[in-house]
Amino acid sequence: MSTLAEQIIPRRKLLLMLCETVIFTVVLLAGTSSPPLSTKSFLLFEPSLDLLHGLLSCFTIAVICQASLSYNDLYDWKTAQNRAELGNRLVHSCGYSLVMLAFLVLVAPSLFVFPGINDVSDETWKLILLLGIGFGVVYLFRHAFHWFFYKWRFGERIVVLGSSTEAQLLARMVLDNPMAGYELLGIIEEPGQPPLSPGAGDPPILGNLNNLRALCRDEGISRVVVALRERRGMVPVDTLLECRMDGVQIEEREVMYERLTGKLAVESMRPSYLIYGRGFAKDPLTMVSKRLLDIFTSLIGLTLSLPICLVAMLLIKLTSKGPIFFCQERTGQDGVPFKLIKFRTMRTDAEKESGPVWAQKNDSRVTAVGKIMRLSRIDEIPQFLNILRGQMSFVGPRPERPHFVEQLKKEIPFYPLRHTVKPGLTGWAQVRHPYGASIDDAREKLRYDLYYIKNLNLVFDLNIILRTVSVILRGKGAR
Repeated sequence: MSTLAEQIIPRRKLLLMLCETVIFTVVLLAGTSSPPLSTKSFLLFEPSLDLLHGLLSCFTIAVICQASLSYNDLYDWKTAQNRAELGNRLVHSCGYSLVMLAFLVLVAPSLFVFPGINDVSDETWKLILLLGIGFGVVYLFRHAFHWFFYKWRFGERIVVLGSSTEAQLLARMVLDNPMAGYELLGIIEEPGQPPLSPGAGDPPILGNLNNLRALCRDEGISRVVVALRERRGMVPVDTLLECRMDGVQIEEREVMYERLTGKLAVESMRPSYLIYGRGFAKDPLTMVSKRLLDIFTSLIGLTLSLPICLVAMLLIKLTSKGPIFFCQERTGQDGVPFKLIKFRTMRTDAEKESGPVWAQKNDSRVTAVGKIMRLSRIDEIPQFLNILRGQMSFVGPRPERPHFVEQLKKEIPFYPLRHTVKPGLTGWAQVRHPYGASIDDAREKLRYDLYYIKNLNLVFDLNIILRTVSVILRGKGAR
């Protein structure tokens, strides 16, 4: 569970979000509780019901602002570290926040009660000014936050043990993911293997096993990640046991790989890791909760999308010959085939000559209306019926066609394991990886699918559903 939690919200990301929640809340509360913006006396240090209502209103706005920051990828380190991009995206985030706030004030003004503002609709300019101040403070705070953590490398100190290519790749991953909160000191070489030749930007070589224990003590190292080239009979048990008795955490490469990437290392993974490792639990409470969530979301989805479905059905009928719905055989749980239902987006003879092929970008087989429906995911709406029938779940690995399943079983290790759960309308692979249209894409998506199956729980499903909304709004991955 710790791996899943750190993947969804890494430690530094969680700290950043909490700090910015406090910033927005304090700026708004102070601004609406004191002159010149307030029409009442200073109330911050006077406990009252008005102050409680104001605090809740300010916190609600803070959450709206952070949703805008997240939508603009400002909790992604690679995006946020660019100063020019940071300022540009903060301006966009402020605009989105104002639009959402205006909509909420319009439909539910009672949600917002401030100590020093009697009528929100009449004094909107005050909130606009305070939001601008809040985003300005966040801009300055981001610079201070990044400088403190990434200038001084403040984090949990770790080393990687191994002379393998996987060890070097893992070390680079740690360096490229500072939000995870790890400070990599370098690599400890394993005995009996050719020495590593680090390139520019690679972590330094710290020596060999002989000085591992002393290094851990002297440098305050709290975690050793084992990524040996050959494990059979080569694991330095005595040395690692000494470090463990000193309080140092010892873990396999696969565990750190999961934590950093949110996927499983399929190619280098041993079956014993899946057999003896944690995860892959399917307790009755989780499965019942998942089924109830499926039924609830499907009924709500069908009800809310009914007007859209009627318009889509009319457009399909008017613009191309053929049926409105498209049914295609897919592989479900335990390899049992079922008929997947979608709105038809291609010509009726799309695969008459080519046979089964993956959809490609700018696919000529897709109709004009079909392109719009695919981009907006409207063509997927009928799959709510598959979910209600119990053939699919709202969240799970995307169902593949039997023709491709047989091909991928031969090419990709552990591929059949994705059929141990129900396929889904959306999934971890769908929100983390672009549309898959090749064996390499299928291999990458399997890494995410197995991670999802290993960590399956209701909270993870809800997180994926929220991420799916963002993916649909941006039109990512559609073909």
